[in-house]
Amino acid sequence: MDLSLRLAFKSISSRFYRSIGLVLISLIMSFTVVLIGLIAVGMQHGSDNVKARMGADMIVVPEGYGDDLEGILLTTSKNYFYMDETVVDEIGAVEGVEVASPQTFLMTLEASCCDQSVQIIGIDTESDFTVSPWVDGKYIDSLKSGQIIVGSDVGVREDQSFQMFGVPYEVAGILDKSGSSMDYCVFIDRGEMETLMEQAEAAGQGVIAEVNSDDVSAVLIRTKGVEDDSAIVGKLSRIDGIDVVTSESVSSRLTEGLHDAKVIYAVIIVLLFLVGILLMFLIHYITLGERQSEITTLRILGVGRRKIRRFLIQEILILSSIGALLGTLIGALSFSVLFGLIDKLTDIPFTLPYTGEEVLILLSAFIVIAVLGPLSASYGIRKLCPEYVLE
Repeated sequence: MDLSLRLAFKSISSRFYRSIGLVLISLIMSFTVVLIGLIAVGMQHGSDNVKARMGADMIVVPEGYGDDLEGILLTTSKNYFYMDETVVDEIGAVEGVEVASPQTFLMTLEASCCDQSVQIIGIDTESDFTVSPWVDGKYIDSLKSGQIIVGSDVGVREDQSFQMFGVPYEVAGILDKSGSSMDYCVFIDRGEMETLMEQAEAAGQGVIAEVNSDDVSAVLIRTKGVEDDSAIVGKLSRIDGIDVVTSESVSSRLTEGLHDAKVIYAVIIVLLFLVGILLMFLIHYITLGERQSEITTLRILGVGRRKIRRFLIQEILILSSIGALLGTLIGALSFSVLFGLIDKLTDIPFTLPYTGEEVLILLSAFIVIAVLGPLSASYGIRKLCPEYVLE
């Protein structure tokens, strides 16, 4: 083993408590950077997925339920509200509207009817353009009787079925993970809603609201793109008893929330770095100042200036690297646990970062924190022995 490296390990073991302190500082810094970085990326992906999954340029809901719809889109909450199906024809007749696809929400009792608690949504597969395109990368243009599409977090049986009101339904497709309410939804053809209600009655189980094929909860609209959306919203507003939710309003709420969160995260990381660098600087400045006699002894014993410099830098680099490695690993493990808690206990649209992003965040945190140790000690090394440590 190289002499400078042996000296570094010897110094670390002989100054145990100081070494532990330096390791802990690097550990805390890297842990925080990794955890906040992964959370920020997960929130960004959740936001992007919600905006992409919305699919429609605007959505029409019963009057007074615009905020409820945004809550469904932006969180994992469930809800139900209805209007008459005749509104679909009125919307389709509005100039600038290319497709108007109705959906009907059915809120179930907590796991009283199904393999798990879900929001059942009836879709018109002939006009749908927001659900089926997200099924495992393939497009489903129709649902046969007894078939359903399920969200990514809906528990599917081994035989690719999901039971509702005692009747097993064939799962025709599973949506990709979105971090939104769609992950906990079951999509069925709207024509099957009355059959579903009959099955509920036969099974002696109920739902919160009675629905039939004439009930519509929301109408998803794709515009022709010829005129401004605000002009189309103005025309739609002439229809009585409706609210219009635009993709811009949903995107604005998501962007605003993400911006606020990112500012907070950035402030935390900056403050942590400033405090961490200051602490490492003070510790190195004080401890290196007490090592003048040690350096003098090494010079008397014939240790060259390059090896002394290398020994000091290697000692500090080893300590900061150990702390950075431990903090990075603990941060990654903590994020895995935290992701499960966020998914179960909150309504935040949140998905796991891609593998490449996780690796990039972990490596970046490790390298930056590991290098900060020697950098924060550079002034102390210069002051310790400028004439023969630095060239």
